[in-house]
Amino acid sequence: MKIVSLFPLFFLLVVSATSLTAGPREEGDKLQHRWMMSDSLLFSLNLTEKQIEEIRILRESFQKSIPPFLIQIFEKRAELRLLWMQIKLDPVRIKVLEKEIHTLEGQLNEKSTNYRLAFRNILTPEQSAKFIALVGTRDHHHPPGRSGGLGAFPMPMPPPRW
Repeated sequence: MKIVSLFPLFFLLVVSATSLTAGPREEGDKLQHRWMMSDSLLFSLNLTEKQIEEIRILRESFQKSIPPFLIQIFEKRAELRLLWMQIKLDPVRIKVLEKEIHTLEGQLNEKSTNYRLAFRNILTPEQSAKFIALVGTRDHHHPPGRSGGLGAFPMPMPPPRW
């Protein structure tokens, strides 16, 4: 009898440990709203060597500019979670942190938009048309209103939906 009653407890322990080691999924999804695409997508655009180099430089610059924002957002969200766990809430500090997080997310979105615009400016009109057609046919496996990814190159994070 005791073995049967311990099984649900053991199962709960294993599930909890697995979810803790896997890390924050939902929060990671919210932060992963940057642009990336697969090698096959870029290859299908028939980019010139110059375009490939411009995209590489653009991507590296964008990738280097993102971590400070992600770190600040992570830290502020952690602080916000701690504030919400208090018995006596500090509404002023909670609201200030919420605004700071929204400001940082807005700056991150602006960087993403600037990257996307710069990327599209590198493409010829024909490549842009092909790019739009290829991206439009992708199945992102995300519910409506969620951002989705396009593969593994050149960004470490998925793009907003078109």
